[in-house]
Amino acid sequence: MTPGRRTLHAAACHLARPLWRRLRPRLEAIAREQVAPIAERSEAAAARLHSDLDSLRGELRAEVSSLGRRLDDLDSTVEWLNGEHRRIAPQLAAVESRLAEVEHRLGRTGCVEGVAPDELGHVTALVDEIRSEHARVRTRLSLVARYEERLTRLEETRGA
Repeated sequence: MTPGRRTLHAAACHLARPLWRRLRPRLEAIAREQVAPIAERSEAAAARLHSDLDSLRGELRAEVSSLGRRLDDLDSTVEWLNGEHRRIAPQLAAVESRLAEVEHRLGRTGCVEGVAPDELGHVTALVDEIRSEHARVRTRLSLVARYEERLTRLEETRGA
């Protein structure tokens, strides 16, 4: 600013001070009147939002608690299934071994050693029964394996 402009600016500020002292309280009152309804609406909206958030937090806490209980139940079920799988696996291996041995003997000679030809029908029926039981056991174990796979995916999703 040039010296002349500074002087004019100082004179204008000096002359405007009394006018500004009178106008300022009036302008502030008008501003308060205009802002008050907006502030009240904003405060009411904020209070509603806080209330909604509090209710949502409560619902979320209940859901998380319920989910925790369900996961605990699921965990105990998975532990039980794993125990059953460990218990059944050796039995299934033994059945498979016995079946393989019988099939091997039948396939090699066409007849089971030590079985009379008239008893062959009974032995064949027994082998068929063993095969069907083997299929049922295999189906059950595949269901258990799918269930464990699904639980693993759920645990991975939960952990992610």
